This record gives sequence, structure tokens and C-alpha cells, in this order.
Amino acid sequence: MIKFISALLLTAVISTGSIGGEEDTARIRAWGAMSEAQRIEAPIEYKAAACGLSAETFDLLSRVIEAESDRSDNLEGRILIAETILNRVSSSSFPDTIEGVIYQSGQFEVVSNGMIYTVGRTKLSDQAIIEAQKRIAEGSAPNVMYFNATNYQYGDPYCYEGGNYFVTV
Repeated sequence: MIKFISALLLTAVISTGSIGGEEDTARIRAWGAMSEAQRIEAPIEYKAAACGLSAETFDLLSRVIEAESDRSDNLEGRILIAETILNRVSSSSFPDTIEGVIYQSGQFEVVSNGMIYTVGRTKLSDQAIIEAQKRIAEGSAPNVMYFNATNYQYGDPYCYEGGNYFVTV
């Protein structure tokens, strides 16, 4: 299963043209040889390369996920936050970069209140990005596009997880 996921990630990264050169290619190959425990402890450069992201983008995404989460050990809630951001990048209704989605005016309270600058990334939020990327690549991720912790008003939610209501479109 690990080799399948690594091959899937490598194929996705190569097809999007997001590899930053030989160094990232070497990191992706090393990622494929790692155990799950080693992946959790891997440096950010390896995690980012495995997802086809720069270390800076991966760090930003992880910090947003951490800040938007309920700060428990709830991995599924973090995965859904990651999927929401990544699904928005793929949608014509939102900016086409992770940074564009995250910094879009009025979208993420943790950006407007500065919380993303005070919260560090965590292994759990890093893991959420990796899992979200895998689920999206496999086609098993729900098309969540919105989440909200309070004042839920958008009809029936897909689910309530990790302190947030998630909505699919």
C-alpha cells in the first residue's frame, strides 16, 4: 500500500509539473522507501516534495490547518480542512493557488486575526495534508468547499468533524 501511494503521489507531482528538480525527485524517491513512522518524522522538504509543494507553501497550509482545527488529536477534521483548501484550488470559483485561496479576503478568520502567524505547524496537520492529497488523487475525497464552526446556515452539512461543519458542492 505504501509503495502504491508513493507511486500515486510521484505520478501526480510529475504530471502537474510541480517538481523542483533533481533534489525533489530524490526526496520523493526517498519518501517512497520510508515507513509511516519515518514519514511522520520526515523533514518538511520531504513532505512538501511528496505533495508537489514548496516547503513554504506546505508550511503555510499546515499552519492554516492547525489554526482552523479544534487543536485536539482529531486527524479527520484536519484532513477535511486540507481537502477544502485543495478543492478550492481546483475550482474555477476560487484562486488557483494555495496561497491565493488562503489569503482570499474574508475566507479564513485565522488569516484576518493573525492566528496563522502565531500557530506552528504540527505533525498532525502535516499528516492531514499528505492524506488529503492522497484521497484527492485517488478520487475518494468528498468535494468539500466550505467549513464553519459557528452560525451554520448553508443547508445540510456533509459532516460535522473536529469542531467544524463541512459542506460539499
